[in-house]
Amino acid sequence: MIIDIHSEIVPKSYLKKLCELKKIPKIEQDENGNYKLQYDRELSYSFDQKMYSLNKRIDDMEKAGIDVQVLGLALPGVDLLEPDLALELARNVNNEIAEIVEKHDKFIGLATVPLLNPEWATEELERAINSLGLKGVKISSNIGGKTLDCKDFWPFYEKVERLDVPIIIHPTKPLMVDALRDFGLTNVVGFLFDTTLATLRIIFGGILEKYKKLKFLLPHLGSTIPYIISRIDHQYRINPECREKISKLPSEYFKSIYIDTAQSFYEPAMMCAYALMGPDKIIFGSDYPFASLEQSVNCVKNMNIPPEEKEKILGKNAIKILNI
Repeated sequence: MIIDIHSEIVPKSYLKKLCELKKIPKIEQDENGNYKLQYDRELSYSFDQKMYSLNKRIDDMEKAGIDVQVLGLALPGVDLLEPDLALELARNVNNEIAEIVEKHDKFIGLATVPLLNPEWATEELERAINSLGLKGVKISSNIGGKTLDCKDFWPFYEKVERLDVPIIIHPTKPLMVDALRDFGLTNVVGFLFDTTLATLRIIFGGILEKYKKLKFLLPHLGSTIPYIISRIDHQYRINPECREKISKLPSEYFKSIYIDTAQSFYEPAMMCAYALMGPDKIIFGSDYPFASLEQSVNCVKNMNIPPEEKEKILGKNAIKILNI
């Protein structure tokens, strides 16, 4: 079985509401029926039916040999909206994704929560998991400019740990966005920098020290962390501040985190991440519809590793982390 743990969807309720909004974030439709989602004054992305048509999605999955896809709300999520609207949309999105999952055995759903209000987020998470049957939660790499180690979010992490579901970290408008507006640098490096920063603050901030059973998933082959891990550990050794909230090397905490293979088409990079993480912490992800499903699958199949380890990456690890 091949399970794609990283795919984006714009549910109809989300599409309709953002098309009604006059200020950013908002969605506009052109004369050809395609959409542009603007999430900052100079940052946007275009999408077509692949983002919202289940029939098109299923057809693409079958062509690539993918059995199941995990659906998460596309960028920018809800935390760039006003809190009341964020809660409304999160509830609507979760309801809609749950309906999709109930009707189609090819899909698993991730919850969306309004972390701008952590209390509301915790309540909605419990509803989404216990009442709607969603299998994890997707959060942004920063929450309206707040980093993920902010103490406001710790009760949310405690609830996630008790529910025993994974947290998928997804990039959002980067904290250093003003330096990234030219040349498409937000897409090229900005997203990776923001998820790297989020994960390092989770580690150094002591979240994994306190909540040892939390299951985080970091996208895009671990962002930049597998390639700078020795530098991270070196900083821990020489900087007393880095040892205030954690009791072991950052790399030891990082090895408890899962990473996905989304948009990672360079074999040496794949093998670098594999050398650090091993076959049990890497999960197949595509970032559909922004990447080819067939190319994404083939990049894992072409890795120079044993067949049984490819099976773990392509499906068995996702089954484990999602409790399915």
